Amino acid sequence: MVISGEEQLQAFREQWNGSKIIELVKQSKDGVLINWLVGVGKSTNIDGVIEDAISKNEYELVIALFPTRRVIDERRWVQCPPPNIKIVNLKPRPRRRCGSAADATWTRYEVADSAMLGRAEICGVCRHRKRCPWPTQYGKGMEGARVVFATQSHLTRSPGFIQQIIRWVGVTRVLVVLDEVGFAAASFRKTIGMNDVRRYVGTLKAMSPSWERDNKRPLYLADLLLSAATVDLQGPGWKPPMFSTDWALAVQMKGKDLYGNDFRFLAYDLQQFGTSPVESRERCSDGNIAFASPPYVGCDLIVYSGTGHPEFVEYRLGRKISNPFAEYVFKHQNTTWFNIASRLGARKYFHGNAPQILDFFAQLVARRLKEGRRPLLIAKKCFVGFCATEMEKRLREFGIADAKVVYGNWDKENLTTAGVVPLINYGMIGTNLFEDFDCAYCLTGFYVNETVVNSILQDGLASNSRLQIKITTAGRPRRRSAGTLYPDQRSFDIHKLAQLALNQQEMDRVIQAVGRVRPFTRAREVVTFQCAANPLFPYTCEFNTLAEARGHFGIQDRRERGRHETAARVGAARAAGFTQHKAASVLNVSLSTVKRYWSSEKVSSTL
Repeated sequence: MVISGEEQLQAFREQWNGSKIIELVKQSKDGVLINWLVGVGKSTNIDGVIEDAISKNEYELVIALFPTRRVIDERRWVQCPPPNIKIVNLKPRPRRRCGSAADATWTRYEVADSAMLGRAEICGVCRHRKRCPWPTQYGKGMEGARVVFATQSHLTRSPGFIQQIIRWVGVTRVLVVLDEVGFAAASFRKTIGMNDVRRYVGTLKAMSPSWERDNKRPLYLADLLLSAATVDLQGPGWKPPMFSTDWALAVQMKGKDLYGNDFRFLAYDLQQFGTSPVESRERCSDGNIAFASPPYVGCDLIVYSGTGHPEFVEYRLGRKISNPFAEYVFKHQNTTWFNIASRLGARKYFHGNAPQILDFFAQLVARRLKEGRRPLLIAKKCFVGFCATEMEKRLREFGIADAKVVYGNWDKENLTTAGVVPLINYGMIGTNLFEDFDCAYCLTGFYVNETVVNSILQDGLASNSRLQIKITTAGRPRRRSAGTLYPDQRSFDIHKLAQLALNQQEMDRVIQAVGRVRPFTRAREVVTFQCAANPLFPYTCEFNTLAEARGHFGIQDRRERGRHETAARVGAARAAGFTQHKAASVLNVSLSTVKRYWSSEKVSSTL
């Protein structure tokens, strides 16, 4: 079913309100994927789901996890909390309030996983302590909570974060809402260094005899880790016991006394190791221990992602995912989506080809600005500064005298000012600053290598169990393909999942960035620069080369433009009554050049 136009879109939104989505979840034994694209109404629907889940007592607790703080701050119940419903908005440590000295100390404690020590030694004596809610927002601060808002970075740091919240709140009927699955596109692999284990063991052995009972099991397991081989690490029985906050604080204090900034509190990592998939554990060649620690998402679950492939989401989250909107297509009939399927935009080739690439896009941007349209530019992060400088210089050359390309602090800029062109990097999500822009132009491509694909494909396996992955670029138009290197391994699931992992790391990032201008629900002009098909919007036109793109848009390259400009100057000299010799002298070109263009009609360069 195709949803196109504002009327159809509005009817769709009204039909699938928060209550209807909750019905889907309750009817399904699996997690539910809501694959609505940017602009369909995902954020509003999330607000509706949260409100209906609590106000209608469908769930005792909703845990809503988002990719950025900006997205959380836009939520309805964050901006206007309802009376008599406890809303917890987990915020990061207030670094500015801590002050530079305390912040530097805090950073060292965070690296050492010694936050308890930080709260005791820094927060305990801080003059802002009574007015600062940050130290008490966890633990007892969660009691009575009905909704918890947090960033997904918590899952990266603590895979058991959701379970911990449920224990703190003390409820059973829980709904987890995930806005996008960017955290699942990062590796779940973790490493425990042997030097850290030695210092941890030394600390436990040095603890006061009064802690002997609490120390016994943690010390026994940590001591075994020093010499355990891979086969031993993959055995049962490594799960360490729970520990008290008093014991944890005492160990952190003793470790700091003994080893200073070199000490790392390993109890949390060892708990994750003890619950990790046994096939992921290994002793590495450098002696360290590596394992995978995927996040727990075992409650009723809604995943909102317009670009997440159901099979890949299932694989990364480790549970079945239903896709009730698989047959829906969101497409604005007046959006035009062009793609340049050339490797010139790849990092390896970009700098050498930047003059012709940026020359093309600068002329296109200048044309759109003169038409009163607003373009958004997108580039790989490492090229953003370079592209901003070069594009601004070229825009002025092509007649935009007040051109200003901005690539940071966009919310502090007046983006409606004539000549202001924002430039963002791939990976930017969760902002509505650019939803009224008319065009999105990708100045570079976005590509990853086999290592990056493997980081989310085989991070749950020890290195000796992994298959070798190969990425190739071939065909016309060029396409990127990923799979196992050897043909006899192509019956394995990893072979099929490799392409999904590649799509997640490449084209999905491109679509997310382009989505800032809402091309699926509003009429937009998009130009991507990717050796990939678009699974969500068939290309209006695709070009194999930059020259083909120039031809389609009627844009001249620098050499052709120079010829036209020379022809125009020679034609003007001839019209003024100059001889060929005088024209060559005045124009500072050769006589042969003048003769070449003498009979040509005046040609104006076109933007």
